[in-house]
Amino acid sequence: MRPNKRIYRFYIIVCVLLTLLIMLFINAFKYNNINKKIIIEAGMELPEANVFLKDNTRQASYISDTTKINMNEIGVYDIRIESNGVSYKVKLEVRDTIPPSAELKTVELYESRAVDPQEFIKQINDGTNVTVSFKTAPDINRIGNQEVFLLLQDSGGNKTELTGKLRISRVKELVKVDMVKKELNIESFLKEKSDLSSASIIEPLEIPDKQGIYPAKVKIDDVVYDSSILVTDMVPPKATAVNQTVWQNDKIEASMFVTDIEDVTNVVASFAQEPDFSKPGDQTVQILLTDEGNNETIIEAVLTVKEDTEPPAIYGVKDNTIYINTPVSFKKDVFVYDNRDGEISVSVDTSQVNQNKTGEYKVIYTATDSSGNTSTKEAIYTVKEPTVTMEELERLADEILARITTEDMTLREKAWEIYQYVNKHLTFTNYSDKTDWMKEAYSGITKGVGDCFTYFAMSELLLNRIGMKTMRVERLTKPGENRHYWHLVNYGEGWYHFDACIHIPPLVSFMLTDAEMDAFSARVGKDNYYYRFDKSNYPRTPEK
Repeated sequence: MRPNKRIYRFYIIVCVLLTLLIMLFINAFKYNNINKKIIIEAGMELPEANVFLKDNTRQASYISDTTKINMNEIGVYDIRIESNGVSYKVKLEVRDTIPPSAELKTVELYESRAVDPQEFIKQINDGTNVTVSFKTAPDINRIGNQEVFLLLQDSGGNKTELTGKLRISRVKELVKVDMVKKELNIESFLKEKSDLSSASIIEPLEIPDKQGIYPAKVKIDDVVYDSSILVTDMVPPKATAVNQTVWQNDKIEASMFVTDIEDVTNVVASFAQEPDFSKPGDQTVQILLTDEGNNETIIEAVLTVKEDTEPPAIYGVKDNTIYINTPVSFKKDVFVYDNRDGEISVSVDTSQVNQNKTGEYKVIYTATDSSGNTSTKEAIYTVKEPTVTMEELERLADEILARITTEDMTLREKAWEIYQYVNKHLTFTNYSDKTDWMKEAYSGITKGVGDCFTYFAMSELLLNRIGMKTMRVERLTKPGENRHYWHLVNYGEGWYHFDACIHIPPLVSFMLTDAEMDAFSARVGKDNYYYRFDKSNYPRTPEK
């Protein structure tokens, strides 16, 4: 029996050892993907539980009561976490390795007294408790300014040395003086009114003219105390409000809302609160005026934000004639003006035009302003066989310009010479081929006869040759009325009417305004017949 008992005991021991080994193996495997200990700086927030997982993309949560963990107290905390149904024992160590920092303030004493080092502290920054002590005790019997050496030590043993300032005086350290009034009285220096009867100003005897800080001395009883005066502007600035109107999302500076600023120093304008430039309508804007003496005034003005819903206007789009194998600028004579952006560019879709084949083709003009408003206009371009080449026309134009203009002439002066040449060179015959301006320009130059379209065609050739911006204008006609053509031209000072054709009664129609054209039309017949045109399709001229 005894051998069997020994064997039985042996088996029990072996089973226990195997169980322990298996548990150790399982535990080692279980903690293979766990950070068993995390170190956190004191003062930081408790980290998320998944910081203990080596794969911190997995989810984890605290099982332990984390409210008992003081992140401002150094120590090691045993914690239990859970992830995917499995719980783990981990440790969180709170350490303090960063020396404390602090914001100091000057301590002013009216007279000698014991001072606590904590009085020099405005704010301490550290994750643990910090003690403050004097490294060197101040001399509380010493009148005036002195440095005070402080020692800060946190719970982690980290130390910081700082230098504070102690001032022992019965007078203030700094007194402001208005640079305009230049008035200085003894009472403004005193901390206690009870010293007034025994106090007097020794320095300065006169207030300096320039802004700045100057030394001052005040005598109380038999003791002289040091102080300073700040000569500065003490009067707030004045100004007049100016209401402003802007387009939506456009911004303007605060200074645009004020005018007639009055102050003896420079004044800076800023928004008390940034306006909402994206919100259409009226809003009250507060403008903060600050002078060099830090005096402030608030002025209120009205900001009107306009929403831009008006599309750009495309001017000068007309049905036109172009020629096979002859270069053409589809943007010529086209001008785009936007109520917000002013003059903007136009895009032209000429994908339907085949300039190698006669026929009629659609050309699409599109313009989009900065607010996203879009306009579109269409024109029909007729492709024809040329009766005369552009090279031949340019040769004839250059010969004419060489005779009637000089290089030192301005663009306007050259345009005037062209006007006179075309007006006098042609004899009016009341006939032209109005489908072919190149043919009419050639005919007018070589034969000297034609109608208003011939005058127009010759002007077109010569004005283009000197680089003048032009736009073709055609009379709005009713049944039975004659067609008429002329130009709007722009030499850099706005668009004006240019019509070299002869007139009855006589009219020098060179650089005329809309009003002048309308006046002539009203004079020669009813319904503004002569220069009746669709003004919505053309830019307005200046008033003069």
